Amino acid sequence: MLVPQHDHQATLDRLAQLSRNHLLFFRLEVGRLILQDYFGGDIQAYYSHDPKKPSSFNAFVESCRDQLNEIGLGEQVLRSCIGARIAVAGLPEGTVERLLFSHVVELARVEDGPTRSLLAQATLENQWSSRQLRDAVLSIRAGKWIDANPAEGLQPAAPEEEDKSPHLGRVVTRFERSVEALDELAAQWQQVREKKLSSGQKNRLREVLERFRNRLAELEKDLA
Repeated sequence: MLVPQHDHQATLDRLAQLSRNHLLFFRLEVGRLILQDYFGGDIQAYYSHDPKKPSSFNAFVESCRDQLNEIGLGEQVLRSCIGARIAVAGLPEGTVERLLFSHVVELARVEDGPTRSLLAQATLENQWSSRQLRDAVLSIRAGKWIDANPAEGLQPAAPEEEDKSPHLGRVVTRFERSVEALDELAAQWQQVREKKLSSGQKNRLREVLERFRNRLAELEKDLA
């Protein structure tokens, strides 16, 4: 039966559901595959800091970095997939299918299984956004109860503002990594520089280079 000509919401809702399920279960399956292939499915082996443990996962990421990035599965994405897979392992049956992947990522920040289950259920019952779930996770990690207003259902209080000033050494390290990324881009540019650019591409590159020049000038002024 065809939907009425101007009634698109039902189709849109089903498409949104398909998209959500695809992202969630694709990422969970990626996490399962990596855990199985490189850690034998052992969650503790993944979290272990033993310097003698096999580093085949790191070798895989390093040797296949370009190919992984091409399919949108860089190291950080892979690790978030692994964390998501671990997070859903002990959730009650029928819970995972109703969560967003962004919810699962937030649940992965919680180490305690029963607490994850409590938060997952609260997310569904109260229709929390991923931001609200994150606030609840931060509240629990700070030793606080998550209900900000018992009269209006279970609602997490926004956590107190934390000092998010970056560490100086880490900023310098990120500059170093940025230069490495720039070197890689320059090498790629050498391979395509003979190809004809559209006017739009030229304007975009000019804008980027201008931003680079301005930022470099500011940095050199600070160092002086």
